[in-house]
Amino acid sequence: MWGAIMKGKWCAWFWGCFFLLLCSGYVCAGSSPDARQKKCYNKRGDEVPCSPRSRAFYGPDATYNVTQLYAKLDRKGSPLPDSAKSWPMVKDNVTGLIWEVKQNKDGVMNYADPHDADNTYTWYDSNPNTNGGKAGSENAERDTESFLSALNTDHFGGYSDWRLPTIKELIFLVNHNFFAPSINSHYFPRTKAAFYWSSTNASIPYGAWGVDFSFGFDGSYYKGYYFYALAVRGKK
Repeated sequence: MWGAIMKGKWCAWFWGCFFLLLCSGYVCAGSSPDARQKKCYNKRGDEVPCSPRSRAFYGPDATYNVTQLYAKLDRKGSPLPDSAKSWPMVKDNVTGLIWEVKQNKDGVMNYADPHDADNTYTWYDSNPNTNGGKAGSENAERDTESFLSALNTDHFGGYSDWRLPTIKELIFLVNHNFFAPSINSHYFPRTKAAFYWSSTNASIPYGAWGVDFSFGFDGSYYKGYYFYALAVRGKK
């Protein structure tokens, strides 16, 4: 009886509501870690010289020396001028991560092009060491594992280590100076005002976390739902 119910059309709706109620609890996502602070302080609040990495109190925002948060990159990973009209990747100069930039936001899905901004995917990870105990929903080219495989097989940007971002990495893209989408559209111009998957599993294995760039909130959903995906590479 249970197997028949699980195959019913209402299965995705049931589990989606279940996880939304029990483990989502939308919270406001943070913005970029670099707030342009110039001074450092100790635990008493006294101003002190900014410490190098090997000493105590290293890590305040002032220790970052970033004049430009993002850099546009060409298909070989080389820097482009900030005025460039077309770019396939963006580098975060604070974290060092390189992000895929979506293309062809025309309202038509095209799974032959993994960079198409309109494509949506179910969450799927066949690796038992990273899928939280549930692989999710395998769906040919329309799941996140297939999306990443397409980028890595093609050696997009000269790399084969593209992955889904962790929830923390994805949250760092949120910029509350922008609305619907809440992201810097000068560098990520075709990001949807919608939910994007992260690689982070929810506390219950049927769900995974992500960020809704409509308002910059994070939350978790049932892995069988179709949402957007953005690839990243670099230190995890």
